[in-house]
Amino acid sequence: MIRLIALLIIMTGLGGAIAQAQDLQRIVALVNDEVISLRDINERARIIMATTRLPDTADIRRAVRDQALRSLVDERLQMQEAKRRGISVSQQEVDAAIATVERQMNIPAGRFEEFAQRSGIDPAAIINQIRTELIWSRMVRGRLTATSTVTDQEIDEAIAKLKNNAGQTEDLIAEILIPVDNPDQEEPQRQTAQRIIEQIRNGAPFPALARQFSRGTTAANGGEVGWVPRGTLPEEVESVVAKMNKGDVSVPIRTVGGYQIILLRDRRLISLPGAGDAKVTLKQVLVSLPQNPSNADVQAAMAKAQQARSAIRSCDDVEAAAEQIQVQGSGSLGTLRLADMPEAFRRAVEPLKVNESSQPVTSSRAIHVFTLCAREEASGIDRNQVRQSILVRRAELMAQRYIRELRRDATIEFR
Repeated sequence: MIRLIALLIIMTGLGGAIAQAQDLQRIVALVNDEVISLRDINERARIIMATTRLPDTADIRRAVRDQALRSLVDERLQMQEAKRRGISVSQQEVDAAIATVERQMNIPAGRFEEFAQRSGIDPAAIINQIRTELIWSRMVRGRLTATSTVTDQEIDEAIAKLKNNAGQTEDLIAEILIPVDNPDQEEPQRQTAQRIIEQIRNGAPFPALARQFSRGTTAANGGEVGWVPRGTLPEEVESVVAKMNKGDVSVPIRTVGGYQIILLRDRRLISLPGAGDAKVTLKQVLVSLPQNPSNADVQAAMAKAQQARSAIRSCDDVEAAAEQIQVQGSGSLGTLRLADMPEAFRRAVEPLKVNESSQPVTSSRAIHVFTLCAREEASGIDRNQVRQSILVRRAELMAQRYIRELRRDATIEFR
């Protein structure tokens, strides 16, 4: 009797294990007859949870599983297209991408597989995802190169815009694009975007969330867009970014392709590419300030500096203007690289024309008026870099159209 009971217990446990294994093999979706199983969904969900460090709640798990399914469907389509076109990437490219992931997630170099195993993830599953991202980027670039030509006129217009924007603001941003492909997805995807924003504000790593949730071409790079001048983003995005401060995360922004989340990493004034390498020959009028100057001291010195500036018509007038207001330490500064000058001085000097004098600039011990005597420009703007920046913007739109075409032409069955 005891042996019979033990046998029943063993068989019951075995039956449960078999049922569980069968459940994991259950087909969740077919993508052109290629299977996505429950095991695939669970594995991708574990990757998302581990790499994004999202809290383990019922709502988060449900959103993550939905995202896992969408991602796997798109990746099956992308890899099927890659196979049809004979496109692949090298192991060296995969290794470089893994190194990028390590840096973004603060994983010690070369410890990626150890991190995956410690997180209960199959390293091969993450590597397959990375490989797919790289292949998709290559396909988009290839299609863009074959169908999109950047004309000299477009490059000239972009360079003219860069020159016009010099001295204005540009933003260093990262993005997450949550797509909305049909009206039924509108509210669920908005809620997904809002949950992602909440997790970022609670400390979840933006690059990991971008890699797992974003469907933009920047996803493989952790959502990094780079420096973007004002006026180049879509109007609906521009209006939000303009009101943000450094380090802010935006609200969900509805764009043509879906909901966009923007992280403002930094902000600066635009200088032309290579402008810091320009060399300037300067003279200055220097009005010294006493140690711990009072407001009256500063105002008196500023008045002297303005008096000298009004007397300068060319570089030849600087010494006489300094002598007129009876200040020492004025005269030639020689030739300097703009990039080597203190920021406040560089901003004052950079827009000057030859023989033009700056407004007075206050430093800790003096007030300065700079006069530009000569300027040697750096080598011009790299036209190839401008061409590449135009292509990057086009690639985003191309990628969205490409995946929509693959979905439209595919047979996708959910079970």
